[in-house]
Formats: sequence, structure tokens, C-alpha cells
Amino acid sequence: MPLSSSPRRALLLQFAGVLAVLAVLPVSGPAAAEPAAVPPGFTLNQLIRKLEQHFPEVQAGQGSLLSDDGLPSDLLPAANRTAILETLGPPEAVHRFAFSYDPGDEKGSQQNRHWAGVMIRNALPGWRHGKTWVHRAMIQAEKAAGVPEISETAEDYWITVSNPRGRVVVEVSPLATLDTDVDSLGVSLEKVLAGLGSAFPRRDQGMGTLFNGPGSISDRFFSDNAHATLETLGPSDDLAGLRYLYELRDDHPEATRDNRGYALRLVQNVFPDWAEAGDWLQAAIDKAKQEADKTADYAIIDRGPIRLQVRYFIGATAAIDIMVFPKNTQI
Repeated sequence: MPLSSSPRRALLLQFAGVLAVLAVLPVSGPAAAEPAAVPPGFTLNQLIRKLEQHFPEVQAGQGSLLSDDGLPSDLLPAANRTAILETLGPPEAVHRFAFSYDPGDEKGSQQNRHWAGVMIRNALPGWRHGKTWVHRAMIQAEKAAGVPEISETAEDYWITVSNPRGRVVVEVSPLATLDTDVDSLGVSLEKVLAGLGSAFPRRDQGMGTLFNGPGSISDRFFSDNAHATLETLGPSDDLAGLRYLYELRDDHPEATRDNRGYALRLVQNVFPDWAEAGDWLQAAIDKAKQEADKTADYAIIDRGPIRLQVRYFIGATAAIDIMVFPKNTQI
């Protein structure tokens, strides 16, 4: 997701890790309605202890990690020019971090795996086998892009290793931010449509097909070019799910391009704290189009309690079918 045309932003676009996958394993976390307290975090000095010379520069505010409470995200390019570290939160209270690298060079990958292991040990010293686990997970992720994400929990954190588009990503996030007992997306219709202007000028209230029990409210929207539909479930102030279907029309390439852009914006609006939502969705759409099989399985990713699904779909015409809903429900 482009952030700026400056050289620093260009570096970010070149090296920033994509925190996404084409499928994920279930994440174990708090099951109670009230999430656990957020762990105190760690300092930047703690995180890069014994690695200071390899991350000599902190580019304040240049990271891509986001949060609902507007925490700052910093970028630390590695001296070997193949890896970056991104942090969320001020240096004295890092809330979350992502370390990513290009696995193309074996010598560089060995070095980057070592660095990631040191960071895990620094951040989660009580996780006895953490360094070994992340080392093995990274070797597995390096084998091919698009393989399922590998995940683990330790010390009230969620640790994931993935390789969605040819770049290995290690991310550490507090489990307390992932409330697993939810029955809505936690966003309003206004937020879902933010930045889309008049992309969906027509709304048919009560004409959607989504359903999650008696009293379900499902509305249907048509795109301005008439080649895409958006269906929402639930009241406008707290949506319980959505489905977006856009046609793949060779005879209307502009509409297909625009509708793909609408899909990216919709998903980014639903997941405002997932900086790489657009990257994951584009990869999933490309994969679905390449398979071009009406029986193809969904590409699936769970972001906390919310599930995002993408597949190639054949109805009246070929289309991309995108659904978002709480993973403990069906719509």
C-alpha cells in the first residue's frame, strides 16, 4: 500500500514485510468475552540487544504497522539491505513488531534467521524453545511463497511466520488484542465505505442474501459500473459480515479494474490495523484467477476472530467472490 513517493517510503515498499498468507492455522487465544490485559511490551533496546550494529538507523514514523489507537510505527532497515524491522509503539514501549527478509540469498537468509532468533529470545525470554521454533518455521517458509502460515503462542503473544509473496515475515503481536469471542466485524457501514465516494450509489435495503439467524438484516449495493455487488449483514452501525462479488469482464476492463480497486479498499477498511491487507488480497485474487476453477477452495486468512475468504466463482459470468465474517459464525 503506497505511503509516499519519498526515498524512505520507496525503501519501505521495497522491503516491507507482508503479514499475510493464503491460509492460516487456527490461533489459540483467550476464549472469554473479556480479553486479557495487554502485556507490558518491551523496549527497542531490549528487542535489538546484541544486534545494534546491524540496525544502525531508526526511521521514526516510517513503518507500516497500524493500530486503532494510532501508535507510531518505526522502520529499521538492516545493514545487510535484505531485511527490515518494523515496530509499533514508542521505543520505550514496543507493542508489536514484524521482521521480514528476502530469502533469495542463502547466506543472507542464514544471517536473517539468526537475527530473528535473537529478537525472539530478547522479546520472549521465558519461551524456552522460541529460538529453535522460529528458526525451523523460517526454513519451512523459505521453501515456497504462499504456503500456510505457521503460528504459535507464548507469553501472551501470538507469533506467526509466513511467506505470502516471496518474502519471509516473522510477526509478534499481543494475544490480548485478539478477542476471539465476537459476533460482528466491529466496523460500521460508514467505515466500510470510507474513501469509496459514489462507488456504490444504489442500495437495496433488505434485498441481500446473507443470513445468520432469525431477524437477519442484509442489504445489497450495486457498483457504479453495474459489474459488482456488495452485500452486508447486520445493522449499519455494527456489521456482522459482508460479501463482495465482482465480475471478471474482458469486454469491460475498466470496470474490472475499478471493482478490484473497490475490493482492496473494502478489505483495508474492515482491517484498519492490518497494513498488508491489500498485498494479501491481491495475491489471493491472482491465485484464484490463475486456477480459474469453479470448484477451487477459498483462500483463507484469520485476523484474530475475523475471517477473510477469497475464491474464483462462476455464476452468470466468472467473478471473484470475497467474504468477511467472524470465524465462529457462518453467513
